[in-house]
Amino acid sequence: MPSQNIEIPFEDSAIAAYFAAPASGASGGVIVVNTIFGVDDELKGVVDDLVDAGFAAAAPDMFWQIDPGPVPVSKKGMQRAQARNGSYNSEDGLRYVAAAVADMKARPECNGKVAVMGFCFGGPYALMGASRLGCDAGISFHGSHVAKFMAEFGAVQCPLSFHYGDNDAVAPMTEITGIKAAIDALDGSELFIYPGAEHGYMFPSRGDGYDVAARDVSWERALAVLNRM
Repeated sequence: MPSQNIEIPFEDSAIAAYFAAPASGASGGVIVVNTIFGVDDELKGVVDDLVDAGFAAAAPDMFWQIDPGPVPVSKKGMQRAQARNGSYNSEDGLRYVAAAVADMKARPECNGKVAVMGFCFGGPYALMGASRLGCDAGISFHGSHVAKFMAEFGAVQCPLSFHYGDNDAVAPMTEITGIKAAIDALDGSELFIYPGAEHGYMFPSRGDGYDVAARDVSWERALAVLNRM
């Protein structure tokens, strides 16, 4: 089916989101949690790529209540993106993800299995989707500040697939080492480290930080987890 902008019910309001699904049959669903730049064209591209791989997917605007819409990946855009990220309440964010998961499960395009996939800012929600929301997989690419949520690993009940570059200025190896130890203690979960890859290596807009080889391997490994849901 064509992609579309939808509204996810939330209390007495609604969360704007981008949604798409395969043309026929119910499939697993994926909630894609944005970077600090919001649901921009690159993130919509992730949703479209998931549909091409056979999954329904939705990307809710995690900043819908405080500063909605995408922000350009630029010096000026970074200032705005960092400002809204700095004032963000992660518990509110988890409630938005929970609403998106419930909405996905209720859609006829979804077979009831749902994963959370987070990029950068979205990384902790991939973890909390697995620890608190009963999701079927949690996938994170260069997740930011996951080390602040280490207690969540003890409640994880589904596979995790986390991906980092070893040259990540936001998530340094001192943090990644601890996250890897926590994931290694879980059955069926893995953390992969890509030599030389930087923060945001999945996105072409990151210029020299975009790593095609790491991106392609990361994506195939993530799809393998989704296909086992």
